[in-house]
Amino acid sequence: MKDNRSHLLRIALLTDAGASLICGGAALVLADPLTHWTGIASWILYALGVGLAIFAADVALTATRDPINRFFVKVIIAANVAWVGGSVLVLLLYSDRLTMIGQLMVEVIAIFVATVTTVETVGLKRLGGHTSSTKPRTA
Repeated sequence: MKDNRSHLLRIALLTDAGASLICGGAALVLADPLTHWTGIASWILYALGVGLAIFAADVALTATRDPINRFFVKVIIAANVAWVGGSVLVLLLYSDRLTMIGQLMVEVIAIFVATVTTVETVGLKRLGGHTSSTKPRTA
């Protein structure tokens, strides 16, 4: 029987995985035009593309397990927080090297990641400490 408490978390994780796969695929397939439009070097886009594809697979795998591994979700949330923090650093330190479209893309993706991460955090809290391997506490 599926646990309804995990529904929000599963949807958020699958959204994260899908968006990561789309962005990673776009970075790999469209690296050269994206370099021109954004000012981000093609080698960085290729590296991001590979990393995002691997991340998407890990997130999808986590989302489809029953029960969801809380530790893996915390790692995914931490990775997303690092992404948002890295995006802020990129905008602060390298905005002069990015085009206006590049800056906008970094900002929009960071806002999306922050939003998905917030929903994942809420979903994890809703999941609570109840898993099949958790024993109830005694007083």
